Amino acid sequence: MTSSNAVTEWSVAGLPNDVSVNKAHNVVVACSGRDDKVQEFTTHGTLVREISPKNVLTRPWHAVQLSTGDYVVSQHASPGAVSVVGVDGQVVRRYRPSDSSGFAQMKDPRSLAVTKNDDIFVADTGNNRILSLNRSLSSARELALPVDGGMKGPWGLCLDESRGRLYIGEESGQRRVLVFDSVRL
Repeated sequence: MTSSNAVTEWSVAGLPNDVSVNKAHNVVVACSGRDDKVQEFTTHGTLVREISPKNVLTRPWHAVQLSTGDYVVSQHASPGAVSVVGVDGQVVRRYRPSDSSGFAQMKDPRSLAVTKNDDIFVADTGNNRILSLNRSLSSARELALPVDGGMKGPWGLCLDESRGRLYIGEESGQRRVLVFDSVRL
């Protein structure tokens, strides 16, 4: 018999890859597996909404609710993509660079961080970089971050906008947390 010190717990639709908390203080869970979904729960585990964009959203890794009510979702697939999905499950827009765009395809995009203006940072794990996308997903740039020995497998992101600070957790290399001040989109 196992015991848990969790305050509460509940089941989700699939593998809960990553979680975030929205402005309503609900928990947003990106679930992958048999049924790729984004689920939103109250902090007591009551399902508020379930977004299941069939055949459009594969292997969601992280979902963050935007100020518009839509969700930005990273897709841990090949090639990787970042999509804005409406509450109805329809893809509103998608960023997936092509060979013709001059920007390398994303490989295993994981964690997201969103600014108060809905601009987006993406941990592009397989390319060892952090991308900055504008809120319309029409342009991207790689952040020039000074890292001794280079960044290795950025996995987790946390943006503290009040301090102008971006935290990056690496899963490869030295397995460290990198902290950058004055990061701008």
